[in-house]
Amino acid sequence: ALLDFLYIACYPIHSDKSLALLEQSLAAFHTNRKIFVELRVREHFDLPKLHFLCHYSRAIKLYGMTDNYNTETTERLHIDFTKDEYR
Repeated sequence: ALLDFLYIACYPIHSDKSLALLEQSLAAFHTNRKIFVELRVREHFDLPKLHFLCHYSRAIKLYGMTDNYNTETTERLHIDFTKDEYR
Protein backbone atom coordinates (compact mmCIF):
# COMPACT_ATOMS: atom_id res chain seq x y z
CA ALA A 1 0.00 0.00 0.00
CA LEU A 2 2.86 2.39 0.78
CA LEU A 3 4.54 1.63 -2.54
CA ASP A 4 1.23 2.24 -4.30
CA PHE A 5 1.05 5.60 -2.52
CA LEU A 6 4.56 6.50 -3.67
CA TYR A 7 3.92 5.51 -7.27
CA ILE A 8 0.62 7.36 -7.42
CA ALA A 9 2.17 10.46 -5.83
CA CYS A 10 4.70 10.54 -8.71
CA TYR A 11 2.05 10.67 -11.44
CA PRO A 12 2.80 13.56 -13.81
CA ILE A 13 -0.89 14.60 -13.78
CA HIS A 14 -3.52 14.11 -11.09
CA SER A 15 -7.28 14.00 -11.13
CA ASP A 16 -9.86 13.64 -8.40
CA LYS A 17 -9.78 9.89 -9.06
CA SER A 18 -5.98 9.61 -8.73
CA LEU A 19 -6.03 11.67 -5.53
CA ALA A 20 -8.75 9.39 -4.14
CA LEU A 21 -6.53 6.38 -4.97
CA LEU A 22 -3.64 8.14 -3.25
CA GLU A 23 -5.68 8.60 -0.07
CA GLN A 24 -7.04 5.03 -0.24
CA SER A 25 -3.56 3.54 -0.49
CA LEU A 26 -2.38 5.58 2.49
CA ALA A 27 -5.43 4.50 4.48
CA ALA A 28 -4.68 0.86 3.60
CA PHE A 29 -1.12 1.28 4.86
CA HIS A 30 -2.28 2.79 8.15
CA THR A 31 -4.87 0.04 8.57
CA ASN A 32 -2.29 -2.72 8.08
CA ARG A 33 0.84 -1.19 9.62
CA LYS A 34 0.06 -2.72 13.02
CA ILE A 35 1.38 -6.07 11.76
CA PHE A 36 4.92 -4.63 11.86
CA VAL A 37 4.47 -3.76 15.54
CA GLU A 38 2.96 -7.17 16.29
CA LEU A 39 5.91 -8.91 14.60
CA ARG A 40 8.28 -6.58 16.49
CA VAL A 41 9.77 -5.17 13.31
CA ARG A 42 9.05 -1.68 14.65
CA GLU A 43 8.01 -0.39 18.05
CA HIS A 44 5.88 2.43 16.63
CA PHE A 45 5.19 4.49 13.53
CA ASP A 46 5.35 7.96 15.07
CA LEU A 47 7.51 9.28 12.26
CA PRO A 48 7.17 12.86 10.97
CA LYS A 49 7.75 11.76 7.37
CA LEU A 50 4.86 9.30 7.61
CA HIS A 51 2.63 11.96 9.11
CA PHE A 52 3.41 14.33 6.25
CA LEU A 53 2.01 11.81 3.75
CA CYS A 54 -1.53 12.60 4.92
CA HIS A 55 -0.99 16.15 3.59
CA TYR A 56 0.08 15.10 0.08
CA SER A 57 -3.34 15.20 -1.52
CA ARG A 58 -4.03 18.71 -0.21
CA ALA A 59 -0.53 19.88 -1.18
CA ILE A 60 -1.03 18.59 -4.73
CA LYS A 61 -4.33 20.46 -4.97
CA LEU A 62 -2.72 23.67 -3.67
CA TYR A 63 0.74 23.58 -5.25
CA GLY A 64 0.64 21.13 -8.15
CA MET A 65 2.63 18.03 -8.95
CA THR A 66 5.16 16.45 -6.60
CA ASP A 67 7.82 15.91 -9.26
CA ASN A 68 9.84 18.86 -7.97
CA TYR A 69 9.66 17.86 -4.29
CA ASN A 70 13.16 16.83 -3.34
CA THR A 71 15.06 16.88 -0.05
CA GLU A 72 18.35 15.75 -1.55
CA THR A 73 20.02 19.18 -1.24
CA THR A 74 19.08 19.73 2.38
CA GLU A 75 19.95 16.13 3.29
CA ARG A 76 23.38 16.57 1.74
CA LEU A 77 23.92 19.84 3.61
CA HIS A 78 22.81 18.16 6.83
CA ILE A 79 25.47 15.48 6.36
CA ASP A 80 28.19 18.05 5.64
CA PHE A 81 27.26 20.33 8.54
CA THR A 82 27.03 17.41 10.96
CA LYS A 83 30.44 16.09 9.95
CA ASP A 84 31.97 19.57 10.26
CA GLU A 85 30.57 20.06 13.75
CA TYR A 86 31.69 16.61 14.83
CA ARG A 87 35.26 17.36 13.77
